Parts: sequence; C-alpha cells; structure tokens
Amino acid sequence: MAAASPVILCFEKQRLIKEFERAVSDLHRIQSAQVLAVLNGEDFPFREEIAAASERRECAKYAIIVHQQDHGC
Repeated sequence: MAAASPVILCFEKQRLIKEFERAVSDLHRIQSAQVLAVLNGEDFPFREEIAAASERRECAKYAIIVHQQDHGC
C-alpha cells in the first residue's frame, strides 16, 4: 500500500466517485422500472439490464477501493 500523501483534492478519486454515483443511479432507475412493470402485471423484462447495471456498480465500487489503497487518499 502506498504511503498516504497529503492530497487536498484528488481528481481521479472524484471521477471514480462520480462514476459510482452514475452506476448506482442507473441501477436504481432500472430497478424502479422493474417494480413498475411487476405492478402492471408484466413479467421481469429488465433482468439482463439489472445484472449489467449491478456489474457496473460493483466495478465502480472496487475501482474506488483500489484507488484508495494504491493512492492513499
């Protein structure tokens, strides 16, 4: 692990956090559409989209963790 440096503002960390926020927002939007579809008596039309959005969220989350470990911020 890299030594923690006194980084006031890490642009890469901010970018990764925004990417994570977008991924969470996309997942929430798709899950909300799924709930609405179920309430309207439809099948589960968003299964693949939810899986892909969940994968993007997990990748974004781990990118932040790796950056924190490597960069120390």
